[in-house]
Amino acid sequence: MSRLPPGLKTGRDVSVTGVDAAGRTVLAARDGDPQMVWTPTREERKALRAAKAVRIDVKLEAVEGKLVGPALYADWGDGFSEDSYARLKAGPDGWFASLPARSFQLNGVRLDPSEGACAFTVEAFKVTRIGDLGRDPRGLRGAAIQALKPMLGPLRGPAGAAWRRGRALLAKGRVARPAGRDESAVGATYAHAIAVSRNLRSPHYAAPIAAPITLPADAPKVVAFYLPQFHPFPENDAWWGKGFTEWTNVSKAQPQFLGHYQPRLPADLGFYDLRQREVLAQQVDLAKGAGVHAFCFHYYWFAGKRLLERPLDLFLNDPSLDLPFALCWANENWTRRWDGDESDILMGQDHSPEDDRAVFEDLARYMRDPRYLRVGGKPLLVLYRPEILPDAKATTDRWREQARAMGLGELHLLCTTAFGFQDYAGHGFDGIVDFPPHAIVEGEITNRVTPLHAGFTGKVYDYPAVARHKLDELEQVPAAFVPGVMPGWDNQARKPWAGVAFHNADPESYFGWLSGALKHAEAKHPKGEALVFVNAWNEWGEGAYLEPDRWFGHGYLHATRTALSAWLPRLTNAHPIIAEAQGQFAKRADAVTLLHLFYPELIDWFAERLAATTDVLDLMITVPETWSEADLSRVRVAFPAAHLAVAENRGRDIRPFVETLRRARALGYSVFCKLHSKRSPHQAKGDQWRAKLVEGLLGGEAAALALRAFAQDPKLGLLAAAGARMRIGDPDVMDNNRAEADRLSARMGLKPRPETPFAAGSMFWGRTEAFAPLTDLSDAEIAFGPELGRVDGTTAHAIERLTAAIVERAGYRASFEL
Repeated sequence: MSRLPPGLKTGRDVSVTGVDAAGRTVLAARDGDPQMVWTPTREERKALRAAKAVRIDVKLEAVEGKLVGPALYADWGDGFSEDSYARLKAGPDGWFASLPARSFQLNGVRLDPSEGACAFTVEAFKVTRIGDLGRDPRGLRGAAIQALKPMLGPLRGPAGAAWRRGRALLAKGRVARPAGRDESAVGATYAHAIAVSRNLRSPHYAAPIAAPITLPADAPKVVAFYLPQFHPFPENDAWWGKGFTEWTNVSKAQPQFLGHYQPRLPADLGFYDLRQREVLAQQVDLAKGAGVHAFCFHYYWFAGKRLLERPLDLFLNDPSLDLPFALCWANENWTRRWDGDESDILMGQDHSPEDDRAVFEDLARYMRDPRYLRVGGKPLLVLYRPEILPDAKATTDRWREQARAMGLGELHLLCTTAFGFQDYAGHGFDGIVDFPPHAIVEGEITNRVTPLHAGFTGKVYDYPAVARHKLDELEQVPAAFVPGVMPGWDNQARKPWAGVAFHNADPESYFGWLSGALKHAEAKHPKGEALVFVNAWNEWGEGAYLEPDRWFGHGYLHATRTALSAWLPRLTNAHPIIAEAQGQFAKRADAVTLLHLFYPELIDWFAERLAATTDVLDLMITVPETWSEADLSRVRVAFPAAHLAVAENRGRDIRPFVETLRRARALGYSVFCKLHSKRSPHQAKGDQWRAKLVEGLLGGEAAALALRAFAQDPKLGLLAAAGARMRIGDPDVMDNNRAEADRLSARMGLKPRPETPFAAGSMFWGRTEAFAPLTDLSDAEIAFGPELGRVDGTTAHAIERLTAAIVERAGYRASFEL
């Protein structure tokens, strides 16, 4: 007698044809749209209620012909739609997929066994809950609809059908607009593309980091997953065409909806080739500058066959690449996923006890390297997907035994949450690494974006909303949970029109997510053993990378460094050297130089140039709180008569200027000269610009002329060199600064005009009373944000452009005649 798994029934274009010799029900999928439907029992519905996601395992096998693109659709209350769709993936015991929840209740699952005609069997169909949802992802309206549905009784079917038809019509209209009627969307996208070609930069664009950061040994550590795909190799040549690398997908990507950031193009490192040692060296330097503690290389082993091993072995064989590293075995089959067919296996796994021992034998040679990452003295090894091993607990036991026999000691074994996996302990692991974007269900905004292609079937999520939700989730995770953060995600380059994009991602939102993850890791793990994984260092095809690009520059690297800077030792004004300098400071002149000395390497440079002004100008210096004891001692020796103070590294040179100007005003100084240790590392001649600005203000007779000008004209409020003069209305000046300048103007009652000038570079002479509209504001009113290396668009840049408007508001004038 033929039978199917409980709850599963045949539907359109599928029929039962008989029973084979093994007693299995044989079904026929006809050309068209073959479908089968699984409906849960009342008990199953209750068990699945409020699941965060569901995993479906299907034992599906072709007996005649071939299964092409088997897929699943879930009904979360609005029918089987593209909104809850997943291709089935091949595993060791059949097919499986995970479907994120779209409401509190799963009503059913549709199985589309094949896109073409074939005969097949279905021996098992299992639906398992993953996690707890917490609240309805569709909000109050979705919850209300779910509550009303049981009351509809016999009307439920017709009402649901009408609702789905209405949704389909709306969706059809929304998708069709960009093809011809929504000219504003097309025009805006074209304008953005032209701007990108002119090297337009995001307001978050950041300059290179000037020097590495040295963190305490017990600080939490950032480990970045690393993809070694960026070089040609024979298998890729055969599968995808001669010369294929990850850059092939990246460079051809196009925007899929209005405002979509594509293509994503590399900046400093260009379209690099990981066969070159110089590229790895540059990557190490960038990582060290940002505070990234280690790379976790994805490691590819297929029953003794290695792929993508060349960059990893190049790294291993070059001890001068002095960055710790670890390995993550990507233990799944290599499929034709970039063509959308994950059932076409190009390089398969053959998991077995013998393979377990063989792969660890190869892994061990990396673990013996002194740079290999250890947690609590134990080599760290990450396994991507334990659930596809025949017996993961047996595998981890074998590895631990081998490690002891080889003299490696105990292992620290982690797996990942890929595809919703959770049972790390039952599979023999010490902990689990969160691997976003897997299992993310919050923040979908697909219905709120405007597609630019009629066939768009992808999904779009709001990155800031996702980041907030992920931080909330950390309150409920087990102690062995290792937080994972992604700087963004967008695999449209690999799956045009059908990928998943996390929209509105930027370094500031990533900074907030990473900061929260670091704090959680430190609170839950022993000192020195707290880790946060970032996905990833260089997943360019998936839009998840820390490396500099043309839009954000070094923004994500700066954000990483700034988040980690919370664990740096901090100077305070209570430090003995600072306290001594302030206690011994005496006002000797009527005018003062206000110098923010951020870069300690410029101590001697400024000492040489300020030596000639000691008779007519007192000196007040601010230094960042992250300076070392040695740097502080050097500046005290170089400027023995100066007032010293510590300034938090926010607001560039402007926040320290505001704080010091308040002190100078309280001490009775009437005139000041504002200087700072400008480097502008994003510009080829940044050091020359600083030298030119300082020379224009203090070189030769400049200081004497400036003091005379202020003495002769009581209404002179700002004085700068002619070469520094720019206007608010000049091209590009306000592109990224308009909103912040408007906010501050409203606070201070300013009336800037296009012809209003300002001193580019933010170095000038001024009268203390003329800047009262600024110094009278509280820090909360000015609201300097975190310092993320941005070259434009910050509160500091807005104040720079408003300086002449500020002195004008106070009843003074600005001059550029020095």
